[in-house]
Amino acid sequence: MNCKELAYLLADYFDGSMDPRMRAELDGHMAMCEPCMNFAKTYRMTCRKASELRKCIEYKIPDEVRERLASFLVAATEKFPEQMEEYHLQVERERREKVLAFCRAAIEAKLSSMAALLVESHCANCRECKEYFDSVLKTRGLNGPHPEEIQEHVTRLMESLPPDEEFFLA
Repeated sequence: MNCKELAYLLADYFDGSMDPRMRAELDGHMAMCEPCMNFAKTYRMTCRKASELRKCIEYKIPDEVRERLASFLVAATEKFPEQMEEYHLQVERERREKVLAFCRAAIEAKLSSMAALLVESHCANCRECKEYFDSVLKTRGLNGPHPEEIQEHVTRLMESLPPDEEFFLA
């Protein structure tokens, strides 16, 4: 655990959704790192104050704005169907490539410590992913495309990483 990783994990730490092993690692880091301990206290106080402010603010998109936005998106989709289809295909290709890179990094033990812990804790609770990663580790290779469910799970794992955080070691 380093200071940067700690900063990204504080939301899960304070809302109680963090894996107990990761929480223990975070507690250990804060016990030895006064700047992180102070940062965590400031973060918690900021969250409390923001929560108090949110109670005073209404977060509703006016119906007129919502309808205009929906109409715009429908019109754009109807006007440019080929471009929309190509866009969707490109997004799917990029997703598959990123999932493949993530799985390769996992097999080669090149995931960042945070990504590795996410995979480990996910596999402890997901039989399908555990079986998949166990079989891939046994064969030391990826044979063909991943099952759709595995792709969905790995995508969610990657999305749970902090923004701009690379999942693999350099």
